[in-house]
Amino acid sequence: MKTRSLMIAGAITLVCAGGSVWALKHSPKGATSEQNVVNSESLKRTKTEGANDDAPKTVVVLPAAKRSAAKIHVESVQSRTMSPTVVVPGRVQYDDTRHIEIKAATDCVLMKVLVKPGDTVQAGQVVAVLTSPEVGTARANLIQRQMDLKLAERSADWERETCDNVLQLVKEIEGRKPLKQLRSEFDSRKLGEAGSSLVTAYARWELAQSAVAGLDRSSAVLPERTVRERLNEVEAAQASMKAVCEQSSFESRRRTDTAQFALEDARRRVEIARQNVAMLLGYREDAVNTGAEEGDQQRILSQVECRAPFAGTIERKVFSASERAKQGDTMFVLADTRQLWIAADLREREWSMLNIAPESELIVESPALPNQKFAAKLYYIGREVSQESNAVPLVATIDNSKGLLRPGLFVRITLANGEHKPRLAVPSSAVVEHDQKKFVFIGESEDTFRRVDVTTGLEQGEMVEITHGLESGMQVVTRGGFILKSELLLESEE
Repeated sequence: MKTRSLMIAGAITLVCAGGSVWALKHSPKGATSEQNVVNSESLKRTKTEGANDDAPKTVVVLPAAKRSAAKIHVESVQSRTMSPTVVVPGRVQYDDTRHIEIKAATDCVLMKVLVKPGDTVQAGQVVAVLTSPEVGTARANLIQRQMDLKLAERSADWERETCDNVLQLVKEIEGRKPLKQLRSEFDSRKLGEAGSSLVTAYARWELAQSAVAGLDRSSAVLPERTVRERLNEVEAAQASMKAVCEQSSFESRRRTDTAQFALEDARRRVEIARQNVAMLLGYREDAVNTGAEEGDQQRILSQVECRAPFAGTIERKVFSASERAKQGDTMFVLADTRQLWIAADLREREWSMLNIAPESELIVESPALPNQKFAAKLYYIGREVSQESNAVPLVATIDNSKGLLRPGLFVRITLANGEHKPRLAVPSSAVVEHDQKKFVFIGESEDTFRRVDVTTGLEQGEMVEITHGLESGMQVVTRGGFILKSELLLESEE
């Protein structure tokens, strides 16, 4: 159509030009100069009109009826604070710090299952009851260690008291308190074997001492040899008494220390046994009931209450009542889904996002929840590039207290990086495209709109940056641009 119009215009131009030349040649000599001027102006106008037909049309005039049907909306171009953004795909995941698989610590049989998927449980709540011979053995060992501890405590108390009494008796003997008085004071005290040895040695020394004391009265009668023998007996008794005192003091202290070491060892063994039971149970129990009959006691010792380690939701149940579970089998999956993770991979084209600061805010959207946006905070960006995906993992935390998000849900994550600064921007709906050229329509009057070619930059949400073509304050068409583009193309083809 356009080529045909150009050919017709060229033919008309040639005809007019030829007619003008013929008129000039064949006009009478009396023809006026005004006629020549008219013919010249006609030739110029024809040439100008033919040239303007090649220029693209940029102005659209829209009558009131078409404007109403198109619902044209105009806004003023303004500066907005924007920063570079990247959108990457991701998935909702469990928060590793709030997600656990409750596994069987030993081979067991589930007697009762008290929860189902979706149930909310509190920390310490019983989720299942099972029986385990290994747990029974561990509890029995704990009971034995507790009994050993009680015996060690009694032994240590006895040795400590005996040692104190022996040391006190030795001190009294060294002070030469009379034997009769010592027997009266220490008769009801615990002295052990050392008490008999000390008293015997002290009595022997007193007897020898009394024999020497009578030498003054009978020294004239007794032979000199007898006197010397009695004096030697006193010295021997005194030396023996001193040795017995020293040996008794040492042995008493040694037995006390040995009993104390045994007590501390018994306490450690009780704690180890208790930790072993806690490891098998998954929680620490205060005491084991040993007051039942033998059959009931065996059942109680092997019975295990499987409890939730923290408050959360039962995400999965693997076993039912009466089923057997082996050591390491997952019985339940427990998670606190009030906070979840958003996981994504940053590839080479998103490499500029690696320097995002921790705790930076990200925008999360999901096709399953249209027209909803969620704020997440960057948790960490991995340090190592995966050889399988050639990407770096990104993890963000997101609040899910309303329960709208589920693990495994597909999401899109908008990352912002770079300097936040004012940029000239218009709504994305204002920019239209034709022949790989982007342009907008500027409202020049109520019914007149002009096409302006633009260069776009950043895109953030529903706004797009205009780096060239517009100035602040211009009235740009934000709704109805497609109608104006259609009108402009129709007029260009006429």
